[in-house]
This record gives sequence, structure tokens and C-alpha cells, in this order.
Amino acid sequence: MNKNKEAQIHIRIEPEVKAQLQLKAEASGMSLGKYLINAGLKKKQPVTLLPIERALYLELCRQGNNLARLTRLHNIQTASGEVCQLHPDDRAMLEKIYALVHQTLNQLQGRKVN
Repeated sequence: MNKNKEAQIHIRIEPEVKAQLQLKAEASGMSLGKYLINAGLKKKQPVTLLPIERALYLELCRQGNNLARLTRLHNIQTASGEVCQLHPDDRAMLEKIYALVHQTLNQLQGRKVN
């Protein structure tokens, strides 16, 4: 469905303001027009992660998966009656790390991941 986009809006603003708006639009991965429409309609503006944030996000995903596997292995060994070499302090530390990884991931997931 191709919408008819014949209506136009003309505004005058300072060059500095236009530059700021263009930067925000580019950071959101949108054209200036789309950015202004979304802002005017109070739509949520997507945020693109910086390369370092994307790398952190991906690494946290990998480490979270590793921690989950270790925890499952420990739980399986404990449930099967095997002698588990994991010290209770180590288990507590793993659980803290796992919780921190998930907390950080939840914060990052509120942002757009490209």
C-alpha cells in the first residue's frame, strides 16, 4: 500500500538547531523528516548502539550463555548425586555474575541492536 505523500510542511529554524536535529536523526537511523514526524507524534525514537555497546552486548550474551551452561551442569551433577567440585562460594559468585550479566543485558535490550 503506497500512501499519497503530497502534503508538505515548511519551517524556518537556525542552522545550529537543524544540525542538532540531523545528528539525532542520523543516530536513530532515520531521515530528518521521519525523525521529526516520530517526535511530533510522540513515537518512541529508536536508539542505535555504538560499536562498543554492540560488542559489549554480544559478549555479555555469550558469557551469559556460558554461565547458564555451568549452572545447569552443576545442578545436574548435584541432582544426580555426583560429587560436585564447585565450592558453595564459587556457586554464589557464579550466581552473582549471572545476575549482573542479565541486569546489564536488560538495560541494553531497551535500546535498538543493529
